[in-house]
Amino acid sequence: MNDKCLIRFLLFVLVASISLSACKAKKKTSLSGEEPVDISDFIGFFHDADLPITISDSVLTKKNPDSLLIAAPVFTSFIPDSVLSKDFGKGKTKIYPLGKAKEKGKETYLFVKVVQGQKRVAYVICFDKKNKYLTALPLIKSSSDNNYTSAYGSLDKKFQIITYRERKNKSGAIDFKRNIYIYNNASNDFTLIVTEPGHEVTEDVLNPVDTFTQKNKFTGDYQVDKKNFISFRDSRKLSEIIFFTHFEKNKGDCKGELKGTARFVSSRVAQYKETGNPCTLEFTFNPSSVAMKEIEGCGSFRDIKCFFEGTYPKKKKKEVKQKNLKSTNKK
Repeated sequence: MNDKCLIRFLLFVLVASISLSACKAKKKTSLSGEEPVDISDFIGFFHDADLPITISDSVLTKKNPDSLLIAAPVFTSFIPDSVLSKDFGKGKTKIYPLGKAKEKGKETYLFVKVVQGQKRVAYVICFDKKNKYLTALPLIKSSSDNNYTSAYGSLDKKFQIITYRERKNKSGAIDFKRNIYIYNNASNDFTLIVTEPGHEVTEDVLNPVDTFTQKNKFTGDYQVDKKNFISFRDSRKLSEIIFFTHFEKNKGDCKGELKGTARFVSSRVAQYKETGNPCTLEFTFNPSSVAMKEIEGCGSFRDIKCFFEGTYPKKKKKEVKQKNLKSTNKK
């Protein structure tokens, strides 16, 4: 082989090697469950989206290609079952990626759509800079309400999460609900920082702490009715307790809602107060009830003519009954 032929042969081998490497590099990760994936593959499967990201109600009804399906076992290997179980139970679901955004040096936010028949929910899921799961929040849900008009969820350039829902009331006017959340590293959750004083537009109140653990002696649900309650759940620290409260007064004309972490200032009194937020609540626990009192202005979380106050009786926890097993052995 002469020098010219040798050079051509070597160039051919080089080009072939580069092409083969490029093909391998371009091979798209599959989350169908047919091959193993790690957390980097999982997050990399979501396309990068420019901020602000808005997920409208039309996205819920749009058909997604099955090539983008995320197998449930793959999804739950990185994200707890409890994220979807509240909305979908143990039934089969279809999970689709909607995009992702990353705050430089901080958290990554994934957006997914989950479908089960006519029920559809879009979630935002948060991971830390080491790709460790942190928390999740439902952004928008399908509605069977005939008076429902529109809804959306979004992540803005300040990495604030906004949920918005509206519907027609009996007079034909539009009622709305707009909440703004931020990821709170201290409590590892999406903390509600602003709520617009529009009317609640969902039939049932979404309790974001419902699935959290209840080992503290004061944890549990304190309830007047389904629209007036306080839920307390365990915090990472024994000196703190996570809460979510929702109330509706004057036949629904005055409403309030707040989620946060309260710190115990005595053996049975806990206070909620965040830096830069004037709102201060105090909870006084008794064996069968809790008294809530608004110490300082929480107007951003309620309508102007009502307050976070009142006594709420403790709801008894459901006990799991064990069935007696009958012996099948013949005497």
